[in-house]
Amino acid sequence: MSMCAHHEKIEGGYHMTGVAACILVMGISIAIVILLWAWFGHIGPSFSTEVMRNQQENLRAQYGFAPLPQISDEDAKIPPSLRNLH
Repeated sequence: MSMCAHHEKIEGGYHMTGVAACILVMGISIAIVILLWAWFGHIGPSFSTEVMRNQQENLRAQYGFAPLPQISDEDAKIPPSLRNLH
């Protein structure tokens, strides 16, 4: 068995290419998320509140229940279990 110091291999070449590809994919993903957020905009809690109000109105009309009293926008942001604590 002979030992020679000239049998060195470049081991980091393919590994660094994989790391660079992963970083590139992460950067593209972040850019896509930022573009989608800019395109759709910030929806915010008012969207969810409006959807919930519409669902409740439609279901109450469908099943013949009396309509609920209107809730102000400020009270709508408070969970129902905490509204009567004020």
